[in-house]
Amino acid sequence: MEYIDKIGGTKTVVRRLILAVLLVATFTFQNTGGLFPEPFGIKAIILIPATICISMFEREFAGIFYGLAAGAMLDAFSAQSMILNSLFFTCIGFLSGALITYLMRNNLLCATIFVSASSFVYTALVYFIYYAFNGTDSPVYTYFRYFFPSMIYTILLTPLYYVLVREISKKFK
Repeated sequence: MEYIDKIGGTKTVVRRLILAVLLVATFTFQNTGGLFPEPFGIKAIILIPATICISMFEREFAGIFYGLAAGAMLDAFSAQSMILNSLFFTCIGFLSGALITYLMRNNLLCATIFVSASSFVYTALVYFIYYAFNGTDSPVYTYFRYFFPSMIYTILLTPLYYVLVREISKKFK
């Protein structure tokens, strides 16, 4: 029990466990066909807003580990694994927590801005690494048919995760 008191008490442990379960549930919804709506075949990358919103409330140190967990889950079950996901999600976990701690305010607008920037960078990285430089037919069509709508769909889901993580953080503060 001394260890739990040192890290902030029972409520902190329960909050972090609930957020970890939320991250695993988000991963399951994202990667299991039929569990999350895919309008016109467009898939949202819902681990991006989940990781960013959790990191915004848990700050940079915990954000590193939540981001690493999200990226490692994606890399473990990805056919094109190059640890890109682990590196990217660890970076956004740290950056979103650090920016909220030292520079920005923790609100929905900042979350939306950061999810927008992260989604753009992630889709651009995946697009260039796996499609544009691979010599596929009509790479511009592929970007605007799949990657750009996926980025918009991801951004639209940010308020859902922000409110959910905020309520969990308030309840177990």
